Amino acid sequence: MPAGLALFDFDGTLTDRDTMLAFCRHVRGTPRFAVGMLWLSPMLVAMKLGVVANERAKVIFLRHFLGGMSRSELAAQAGSFAGIVDGWLRPGAMDRLRWHVEQGHDVRIVSASLDVWLLPWAARNGIEVLCTRGRFDCDIFTGDLDGPNCNGDEKVARARGAFDLDSYDEVHAYGDTSGDQPMLAIATHPTFRPFHP
Repeated sequence: MPAGLALFDFDGTLTDRDTMLAFCRHVRGTPRFAVGMLWLSPMLVAMKLGVVANERAKVIFLRHFLGGMSRSELAAQAGSFAGIVDGWLRPGAMDRLRWHVEQGHDVRIVSASLDVWLLPWAARNGIEVLCTRGRFDCDIFTGDLDGPNCNGDEKVARARGAFDLDSYDEVHAYGDTSGDQPMLAIATHPTFRPFHP
């Protein structure tokens, strides 16, 4: 077992933006995305006020923009999106991730983003991922989540499910929001907003 483990949040930590919003805009185009955001604005306000749970809001959002699309359609969109994401990486973020790889550490991205668009980017960059999974029914995306949203305590559960954390001399964690705090709390070397200006 390598001496070190490095856990990286994705949206806002490695990237400079939320990729769920960006992917939906990529798939639907700016005009349709703008109309959809206007339509969903009451729900988004309710989420900000704590009236609608984040996970519920996420499902409503995904159903609206991506529900009913085939697995092949989404895969094609995610393939073209992966190259775009490379332009949104924060300076120094991938250098740090690759440094951990060079040290022989186990490295994972632990993200609330969906496998639908995150896995193609990760495969392109040779990185393994623990993330939220989207649910398909007969190869049609329902917009629902297949299991818990990989955020907050679920990030810790995923990390513990993949690794024996006690076997590592060092556990590094990188995050930028309250949803990353549980993951940062289990690290011997927690780093909050490391790549932000």
